[in-house]
Amino acid sequence: MLSIAGRVEAQPRPTALATQAARRNSVQADLGLAVVGLAYERVLTPRIAVQVETHLFSTWFGPAFGFASFLGVGGQLRPSLFLLGDAPAGLYLAPFVRAEWVTAQARGVTGAGLGWSSGLFLGYSFVFWNRLNLRLGAGGQYMSYAVRAGDEVLAFRSLFFALDAIVGVLF
Repeated sequence: MLSIAGRVEAQPRPTALATQAARRNSVQADLGLAVVGLAYERVLTPRIAVQVETHLFSTWFGPAFGFASFLGVGGQLRPSLFLLGDAPAGLYLAPFVRAEWVTAQARGVTGAGLGWSSGLFLGYSFVFWNRLNLRLGAGGQYMSYAVRAGDEVLAFRSLFFALDAIVGVLF
């Protein structure tokens, strides 16, 4: 007589929380006040994520506040600390630093140069259907942009408010 003995164990189904925790990457569209960009974010620990981004930059709002309007392309580095909840969901604090190659115009003369900004967002990150990430936040930043256009120096050097709006896909 031949006997085969073995044990079959049922594998538990992954919980929603475990599935979310497994999604440690995201591709994001940054739709902030001064940028429209494409970003990649990686969750490093349950409370910390890091984002790198390339974006189009504009201070389209500058003239309303007495500053020049700059256009450019650049990049951003942004760690996020999740204060309540595990990344990428919950209340977050996110410092950022940006650098851009910008242009501005005065009386038909265009100037170009390197500019930068740095700031801090406080916001809330929502995760829908374990796949879609929506972040909304606000904060402040220091913006430092200046170019020479002919005989004029056009500048936007000031503390300024910052708005954070990100839509991402988790994977």
